[in-house]
Amino acid sequence: MRLQQLRQTLTNLQQQHGVALELIDMGTEEGGTFPIHSRMYEAIASSDIIICDLTGHRPNVYVEAGYALKHHESNRLIFLFEPSGAGDQVPFDLNTFKYVPITQAAEIPNRLTPELESILQSAGALLGGGAA
Repeated sequence: MRLQQLRQTLTNLQQQHGVALELIDMGTEEGGTFPIHSRMYEAIASSDIIICDLTGHRPNVYVEAGYALKHHESNRLIFLFEPSGAGDQVPFDLNTFKYVPITQAAEIPNRLTPELESILQSAGALLGGGAA
């Protein structure tokens, strides 16, 4: 559901501002088996904006987040986090970076869009009306 909401967020940005962003999520690619590490690191290193979903505390995502920290300015890296319970929180060594807390996946477009618009504007993108 979160991936679907991320896709919707990018579609909304394109419709509203004419800005097309590509979502790369190797975890959902179909096809034959391939060594993901080199392709994943290359995708992270070449991305202008990275969104890491820290929900569920998946170790592989922390590895990817660590790699992203090395290769990106903190103002172009966004962590999403949906706590699973009252005591669940972003790990202390990542909570100083920009993260968007959500309580359910349906909030992603409304919570993430302003963050993405801010990053795009700081990069010089002219945001305005999309296609009529």
